[in-house]
Amino acid sequence: MLLSINPAAKRIATSAIGSVRTLLNKASIIGYVGQDAELNTPIENRSVVHFSVATSEVRKGADGNSVQTTHWHRIVSWDQKRNPYLADRVKKGDMVYVEGPIHYRSYTAKDGSEKQLTEIALKSFRVLARKDNSKEQ
Repeated sequence: MLLSINPAAKRIATSAIGSVRTLLNKASIIGYVGQDAELNTPIENRSVVHFSVATSEVRKGADGNSVQTTHWHRIVSWDQKRNPYLADRVKKGDMVYVEGPIHYRSYTAKDGSEKQLTEIALKSFRVLARKDNSKEQ
């Protein structure tokens, strides 16, 4: 079954000769930081920053009551210029906008088991509200 494509998305993805040439892998989220950003230097003095962002949705449950579901998104940045800023400024409770491609990878844990990981590779970032200022809004 062929699904219809949003006309705006089709214009972006369609080249001048009419075939789809550009694919898109981009996640955009607005949510709250779950823990302070953590700066590591795991490989050849290249820094990496990790933090998580929580988003939530509210819907009606089977009994008619509202049910809130929280989703956690792992964010990773390999940007050597931006990482010191992120590590210093991204704090638990801040509301942030994050955008970037979704990456999937696997690794072997210390116990020898194979683990799967899904991350958003940070490309665009903005702090929308600091935790301390959120009460004033």
